[in-house]
Amino acid sequence: MSQIKKLAGQTAYYGISSILGRVLNFLLLPIWTARLETAEYGAVTSSYAYVALCLIVFTFGMETAFFRFSKKENNLKVYNSSATAVLIVSGVLSALIFLFATPIASLLGNGVKETYIQFLGIILFIDGVVALPFAKLRLEQKALKFAVIKIVVISFTITLNLLFIVVLPDILSGEYLQGLQSTVEKFYNPNYGIGYIFLANLIANAIYLPLLWKQFAQIRLRIDWEVFKPMLAYAWPIFLMGLGGMFNEQGYAIILERVAPTDLASTPKAALGIFSSAFKLSVIMMLGIQAFRYAAEPFFFSHADNKQAPALFGRIMHYFVSFNIVVLVAVALNIELISDVFLRDEDYKQALFVLPILLVAKLFYGIYVNLSVWFKLTDKTIYGTYYALAGALITLVGNVLLIKEIGYYGSAVTALACYGTMSLMCYLKGRKEFPIPYNFKPLFAYLAVALVVIYSADFIEVSNVWLGYGIDIAITLAFTLAMYWLEGRNIQYKPVKSNNSQAH
Repeated sequence: MSQIKKLAGQTAYYGISSILGRVLNFLLLPIWTARLETAEYGAVTSSYAYVALCLIVFTFGMETAFFRFSKKENNLKVYNSSATAVLIVSGVLSALIFLFATPIASLLGNGVKETYIQFLGIILFIDGVVALPFAKLRLEQKALKFAVIKIVVISFTITLNLLFIVVLPDILSGEYLQGLQSTVEKFYNPNYGIGYIFLANLIANAIYLPLLWKQFAQIRLRIDWEVFKPMLAYAWPIFLMGLGGMFNEQGYAIILERVAPTDLASTPKAALGIFSSAFKLSVIMMLGIQAFRYAAEPFFFSHADNKQAPALFGRIMHYFVSFNIVVLVAVALNIELISDVFLRDEDYKQALFVLPILLVAKLFYGIYVNLSVWFKLTDKTIYGTYYALAGALITLVGNVLLIKEIGYYGSAVTALACYGTMSLMCYLKGRKEFPIPYNFKPLFAYLAVALVVIYSADFIEVSNVWLGYGIDIAITLAFTLAMYWLEGRNIQYKPVKSNNSQAH
């Protein structure tokens, strides 16, 4: 079996948890959009944007450093040192968040309460301390256990959201199970609102601890400084890169409600909730990218000394982009069907016109994930920091300036400019430092055809909604079959002669 097929198999395995997890999470979208006001959904979105940024601080690049420095002779020292450091940092930072919950809540604005922040502080602690045990599972190629644990926790999250947001309120209002109404009244407070979303997340995340107990039991709370110092030197640029990268991903949620023009929605938080629904659907593109990243990091490091590695990495990029262009077309063409399933309230569909741009932006992020292999393998992770910070600057300036002028389009165009610039910068430097024979010409041709197909379909007007769904699905299948005929029939690793020539 070729190395590419092996990587594809590992990606599919890790993708079980990522894809099924996202599918289950998408089940929350119709629940939230049906039961929450757009402003309430905006408050949830902005809160979790800060959580995502904080989690980067809690783990400070230790996962990637763990992969880079783990060898048979020092694996235990690396695991103990990195896990202990993350445990200490997570504990201190979570304690500070818990203690200063009141001023933090006031900074985040209306709709966010002190107890929400305290819940999020505990959630962050759990997410931080489980990061290295999960990394250990990935290093040991225990993809099945990794997937099962993730799916169990996500399933509990979905179940608890259904209970707190749908079932208990309906029982309380007498919709069904009237015999339980008096019991529910004793412990359920309908005025607590979105607080139950955070509570559900906290309870579900706590399940990680017993499920990963074996990995926790192997940790010895000590830091071997001889091992940890080079890890820290390697990790701090990864940390800055992750912080910038997460801001690029979630920055819109922090900025949009502060700069949204008054005619965009009833309130700034409502505008954020509306745009977040479109952004949430664009995350479908991230399913394969996330699964690929889980499998690719250990894969790339394990093939670092292979003379044929550059040619192998070039072919991986080719098939990765080809596959995700198919995903791009599938999501963009069928957005009406997807939105009717997941966005029950028409208010949430107001920003869907920016979805194709967001999907292309995610595609460029996936390209960047592939391109970043050069600075990770050459220990020049500082370049990743440069690229992420450049992207963060574009995210900040673009959102602030363009949202005021062109509304939701401004944030989507900014995302595309951010990831496109990062990819270009990484490619131009990487072709000198670690030449990989990428061949982007056919890939950009595929992308151009895909965009023509997507926007041409808008000119097909039908009166029957089901006929419209059918036409979109038929075009998607035709495009998929064409791509399979061009690229998918003979996926294999073909060695490419490389004399350290620059990529083209």
